[in-house]
Amino acid sequence: MANAYLQVIAHYYATRGNGDALVKPLTELAAATRAEPKNLYYEFFRSPLEPDHFVILEQYSDAGGLAEHRDTEHFQRLGFGTIIPLLERREVSSHMVSGDAA
Repeated sequence: MANAYLQVIAHYYATRGNGDALVKPLTELAAATRAEPKNLYYEFFRSPLEPDHFVILEQYSDAGGLAEHRDTEHFQRLGFGTIIPLLERREVSSHMVSGDAA
């Protein structure tokens, strides 16, 4: 699979009214994640209709990139320490994308 990558799609649902509290740590997490060697893309989006709902799109050069991301100091501190405690629920899926797909 030439130019294959791992696509991660995460839906974060803040507990009611906590959407604003997620913006700063998500912004910091995004910047730190983009500096990881295997990260190809990291961006988050906030729903204009449901301000407590965020979608995060991540791409890693291989499946190991996500595991390495989860072990970083910034994910441990911001993800597990700050963001996840503010969530009602989260849904994360990952998929290998073939570089041959058009």
